[in-house]
Amino acid sequence: MKQEVIARLTRTEFIGKKIIIHQNIDSTNCEAKRQASHLEEGTVIISEVQTAGRGRLGREWASPAGKGIWQTIVLKPNLSPPKVPQLTLVAAAAVYLAVEKVDPNLGKILKIKWPNDIYLREKKAGGILTEMQVSADQVRWVVVGIGLNVNLTENDFPEDLRGKATSFLLETGRSYDRNIITAEIFNAFEPLYLEFLETGELGTSLEICRQHSAVIGRKVILSHGGSEKEAQVLDLGPQGELIIRLIEGDITSVVSGEVSLKVSDHTY
Repeated sequence: MKQEVIARLTRTEFIGKKIIIHQNIDSTNCEAKRQASHLEEGTVIISEVQTAGRGRLGREWASPAGKGIWQTIVLKPNLSPPKVPQLTLVAAAAVYLAVEKVDPNLGKILKIKWPNDIYLREKKAGGILTEMQVSADQVRWVVVGIGLNVNLTENDFPEDLRGKATSFLLETGRSYDRNIITAEIFNAFEPLYLEFLETGELGTSLEICRQHSAVIGRKVILSHGGSEKEAQVLDLGPQGELIIRLIEGDITSVVSGEVSLKVSDHTY
């Protein structure tokens, strides 16, 4: 990743105006949390390698050298803590817009799996991890980690993920300039973020996540609080919650949880 190239392509007021690039680090979210209190809003931590990359629920994230985008945006929003998880959908929408601009054909197969996964066709190609620090019910800072499998080959994935995970390269047969995608994420994220702060609503971000949802209209197995329920996803609600119909016919909403899509005779 080349800071000068990203800077030249970035058209923002503050997102990505300061970039800190590491060659090797435990994880960009960990580093961002260590430094967040004295970093300016919009600062982005990038690493070529993550030795301890992780996703939701502490899951390991494979982050080989020079193959993907491993970055974290530092934010200092005036938000109540319950609103912060909605920033995951803002980031997901920004990823879609960036990918669609770089390669419209890739954009056609990109899906957003609630609450934080980026899919290409039926395989995971990226994820978003939003974390915050709260003091006296006030949000001090938020870090939004974005991991994208850009130019990974099959051999770059751990054996247990082969066939389940994918990359931009594997789906299209072509490699991509990570600098361009990174800059376009910044360019897309800033206006969506400002819209969210100014209106208090997801607005454009929600519509993008609806239009490109991997779960709306599908049967899912919803794992939450140690229990599993089968349901059909009807929509995303105004706060980004999942609107579902349970097998018994009841319609309810889910704010957080781990969604497994049930497709024919298997889940993933």
